[in-house]
Parts: sequence; structure tokens; C-alpha cells
Amino acid sequence: MIKNNNSNQASLSNDRVVSVGGNADEFSLNDKVTHPQNGIILLDGTLLECFPKESPQENFQPDVIALDTTGTYLVDGTKPRKPILPPSPEEERQQKLFVENAFYLLAHRERILRDSRMFLAPVAIQSALALTGVSGFRRPTVGVYLEYWTNCLGAIQTDEQGRRSLVYYIAGSPLSGNNNCSVVGEDGETSGVTLSSFSAHWKPFVSINTRYTKAKHIYQAYTLEEVLDILHHEDED
Repeated sequence: MIKNNNSNQASLSNDRVVSVGGNADEFSLNDKVTHPQNGIILLDGTLLECFPKESPQENFQPDVIALDTTGTYLVDGTKPRKPILPPSPEEERQQKLFVENAFYLLAHRERILRDSRMFLAPVAIQSALALTGVSGFRRPTVGVYLEYWTNCLGAIQTDEQGRRSLVYYIAGSPLSGNNNCSVVGEDGETSGVTLSSFSAHWKPFVSINTRYTKAKHIYQAYTLEEVLDILHHEDED
């Protein structure tokens, strides 16, 4: 398993604690960005041309932070908590593919941020919070992770030996700050981590992810495999 699906339940365990200095106030959950037709505006102001799907999904629910109604992340005490469904074999394969190539994708950040189809390539990692569940975290993309890693202080961790790791899974309580997240190192090894400033991570991620909610539904996107194939091919030229 790539991530701990039970890490946002009441009891949180962790492998290590990392201090971060991100400023969550820089990312407002209420920010509204008006993207132009057939385009998206990235965090740095870059305008990316987008390509409409042949059959875009026009009717979709906005992905905003809201109290969970599934009985999995928020319970009223009268009913047992519903278990989190395990990922399918294909979802596990997609998770593994992303995590194993996280640093490769980061190294090709500039190239990916020039192509909306790469930017919008879906990632199978599903983060979540206690009380609000997966709201705000739905359908993350390669570009969302790249903007999170490069704009959220602490999303790229460096230990005392100078070894880097990337936060790729976010889970915990937005009230208490208790959390059990996951990181991947440059060697591809994953581990659990408790972040000492949890809101400085989940707020930026949700803000960035929800910035592109409509774009994920109406514009074309490569698969993660296609993104990697294109990058490998270009590296060989």
C-alpha cells in the first residue's frame, strides 16, 4: 500500500515529526479565480491554453470543503463509522506509478507547466481530513502537486543528511492538527510523517486543487503514463 487509508481516523500514529514553516494564510480557501475560456491561470500568473473534451462534463458539483455526509469521516455517535474503501488494484498501480516518479515529475516541472494536458493529468492519491473527508481533495492532478511542492514551504522536506522527500499524502484533523501524512524520498522509499504545522499543508493543497475543479471536468488531460512516456521520449532526443 502506498498510503495509510486509516490515518485520518480518531487515532493517529506516526513515524517521525517534521517542522515546517509554511504560511497557510497566503492560500485562502475562499479565493475565486476566473479562468478565461479555453485556458487556466496558474499560480504564477501563467496562462495555459486548454483543449475542450469532445464530451465535457458540464454538470458537476463544485469541490469545496464541506462536512462529510458519508458516515466515514464524520459520525454522530448513533451509527458506527463506515470503513474507508480500499483502493482497487488499478488505483494502487496508479498510486505506485506516481509516487515512484514524483521526483522525476518535479525535475520536469517547467515542461509540465507549459502543457495543460500534462498539468491536468489525474493522480490517484486520495487525501482526506477528519470531519470533512475528501472534499477539497478530489481528483488531484500532476500540476496541482507541482504547484503544491513548489509553493508550500515544507512540502519538500530536507533532513539533517540533506536527503529530500516530498509530501504526497495528507490526512489528519483540521481542528486538533493531529495528522499522519506520507512522504517519498529521492530513493523512492515512502514513510509516514507527522507535520508540525498541519494547516500550512492542507489549506494550500485544497486551495490549489479546487482552483482547477472545472478545468478537470471540461478540458483534455493526458494519463500519467502518457505524461511519463512523453517526458522519457523527450529526454532521449
